Amino acid sequence: MLAVALPVALGVPWWMEREAMLDQGAISPEPIAVAGTEDPAELVGSRWELRGTLVDELEGAAPPPEGTHLVDAVFKLTPGEGKARKRLANCEFRAVDDQGRWWQPTSSYSMRPGLEGTVSVLYGCTDENSKPLPAGEEAGVVVSFVVPEDAVDSLAFEVAVPTAGGGQDPAPRAMRFEQEE
Repeated sequence: MLAVALPVALGVPWWMEREAMLDQGAISPEPIAVAGTEDPAELVGSRWELRGTLVDELEGAAPPPEGTHLVDAVFKLTPGEGKARKRLANCEFRAVDDQGRWWQPTSSYSMRPGLEGTVSVLYGCTDENSKPLPAGEEAGVVVSFVVPEDAVDSLAFEVAVPTAGGGQDPAPRAMRFEQEE
């Protein structure tokens, strides 16, 4: 009897606490894998598409530290209507390699001349005045990462949009875009 009751007594509270933390955004959501750059994928009402990556396109900026590379993930984003476009104000990104290491975006390269006209992700996916992007209009998003040399070829890029709030919204959602070989 104890062999059955003990795991249940310990496991149920842990599972309930984990679910509550997922709903609140305290635990990062498990990303849904998106292979290739063929078709847009929908994330919480907005469409995302990884258009490709650029490596060491510095455009007059100082090079990254020795042993690292600047990698730009280039996305096409089409914001959805209503709450979908407002939720983009809290979008988050990270690069993940095949060893499980991850990196957050760097702001050091966000002001390069070639990035004019793209959405800055320093404070979410918003326009230059920190306002939600127009619904239904495609926008270019460039997210820059400084990563070690051995990670460049195996990077995948994650986009997360929190959706918690109001009691009826689903837990935060995320997608992982794999690079094409």
